[in-house]
Amino acid sequence: MGYHGPVPGIVTAHKDRGAAWLTDDLGPWLAHGLAPAIAAAPGHVDVVPVPSSAKAVRRRGADHAADMTRSALRTLDASKASLAQILHRTRQVADQLEVRHEDRDANQRGSMTAAPGRGDVIVVDDVRTSGATIDEACRALSQSGRRVLAAVVLADAATPLRWP
Repeated sequence: MGYHGPVPGIVTAHKDRGAAWLTDDLGPWLAHGLAPAIAAAPGHVDVVPVPSSAKAVRRRGADHAADMTRSALRTLDASKASLAQILHRTRQVADQLEVRHEDRDANQRGSMTAAPGRGDVIVVDDVRTSGATIDEACRALSQSGRRVLAAVVLADAATPLRWP
């Protein structure tokens, strides 16, 4: 889904304004993108949400990406997939929306680590702006010994809106 119209307001309300009740609406939206990625996996797959910092989770009172991913998996009743919160932030980063486009890679680079392990994973995030956060998550997961099959986002701000 594109990041335009009401979507930015809905995502921001869920993420930063305490509208946790939106989790059960956003989960099924995310499930639309997650379902084909899970179906294409050769076997069991761990679905890994991009982590918020501990500070952001304390401020928000929730881990919105993990909650949204959990809701999506419930929607799918995905027996061949499970939530795996194995990514962790190693340092504080600036909000990507507050960083110039050309500085976003540097903002995210080296900011995540993943628990060592093996297996296939799908990365999940709420919004893709430049792709730097997803790139960093994939780097950390690959270095930990996992194979990243796909990255799924709720909304894509990097793709220009195209009218039919």
